[in-house]
Amino acid sequence: MKKITLSILAVLAIGSSSLYAENSGFYLGLGYSNTNVDFTVSSDFYNDESIFDVSTDTLLMLAGYDINEYVGVEGRYYWNITSMGVDYYASGVPIVEDYKAESFAFYVKPQYSFDMITIYALLGVTMNDYTALAVGSINDDTLFSWGVGAKFNMTQSFGAFVDYTDLGETDDLITTGLSSWNLGLTYKF
Repeated sequence: MKKITLSILAVLAIGSSSLYAENSGFYLGLGYSNTNVDFTVSSDFYNDESIFDVSTDTLLMLAGYDINEYVGVEGRYYWNITSMGVDYYASGVPIVEDYKAESFAFYVKPQYSFDMITIYALLGVTMNDYTALAVGSINDDTLFSWGVGAKFNMTQSFGAFVDYTDLGETDDLITTGLSSWNLGLTYKF
């Protein structure tokens, strides 16, 4: 009887620890982002006139930790992998000739799972470091950032995600707004 009781307790402990492992733990991810860049002029002379609004290709790397099944923390690195040449002239002067960017984002991640689908929100800050030549705009801004998304849990370890993130908007003479649509894969250890 003692052996049976110990065996049952061992099976229950293993079962509960594997259930806990599904809902918490360290994970890594890799993805692609289509990042939208919107430069707008805001001043007494211009009424939020958009200079340009284009999309670039971005590599997304992420690492996170699910504290429990309802909340996690996540860090993301966005690296602009395409250089963007823009031919916009104001009075014959080029405004932006080249644009390059990278962003570091740190989020709190509220989440809820429906068996194979997990929906989540991302709330945090993003440190955007971008260069727009010819404007002389080299900025390093830390801004509020948010996002929403869903992850399809293919196995206990592998998942595929799609989400939208707003990486913030500067409040300068030339306002820069960054947002991205992201898709990729994650692996939970």
